[in-house]
Amino acid sequence: MAELCDVISNEKMTAEYEVYSMAIEAKKIANAAKPGQFVHVKCDGFTLRRPISIASAKNGRITICYDVKGEGTAWMSKLRKGAKIDVMGPLGNGFDISGDSKKTLLIGGGMGVFPLYFTAEKLGESAVAALGFRTAGLVCFEKQFAERCGELHIATDDGTYGKKGLVTDLAKKILDSRKIELVMACGPKPMMKAVAIEAAKRNIRCQVSLEERMACGVGACLGCACKIRGESKTVCADGPVFEGEDVDWEW
Repeated sequence: MAELCDVISNEKMTAEYEVYSMAIEAKKIANAAKPGQFVHVKCDGFTLRRPISIASAKNGRITICYDVKGEGTAWMSKLRKGAKIDVMGPLGNGFDISGDSKKTLLIGGGMGVFPLYFTAEKLGESAVAALGFRTAGLVCFEKQFAERCGELHIATDDGTYGKKGLVTDLAKKILDSRKIELVMACGPKPMMKAVAIEAAKRNIRCQVSLEERMACGVGACLGCACKIRGESKTVCADGPVFEGEDVDWEW
């Protein structure tokens, strides 16, 4: 479904980097949204919409978080309260949180932390979050995760905040020291591949949220094809969330 929505707020989250959080009044989308799904945002002057994960959905509003990478997201960053924005969604298949009492490790890298926050809202104290960023200036949503999760751990590549090193190394330590029953990951492809391998070693179910460049957002154009158990699937319609053990990571 598509809605012409009101922008409630659009705030820059980091001082050094162009990362924004936008709250949108979108009652139909908010009521239907599930963790791991995304919306397709129409940017004025551009033919293709921009796919952005839903970071939160409640009380008739959704929150989306994005970094400015091109002209479309630059246009989005200039929107202010009261502006209108055309949003289509919710799209895709999200995380399976039916067993929400299970101890779940949420592993996010970079912009991949945001769809996991929606998951954390649903899981609450049963969630253990491990978030990775390149440097301290990119760390965001720390307070939000801390308020929702039973545990929160942060790593930065350069050691300027939290644990120094890759979030995958942090995740291994958590898997070795906690009784984790389920893993959910979103972030760079190498990170998710490593997480899926570590989960498989321990016979723990792992769900991963893939990312590919999209055009239509509904599985018609096949522009976001990936390989799942040797078959071609679309990230937008069949995913973005898949079982980690099913992904052919070399596609």
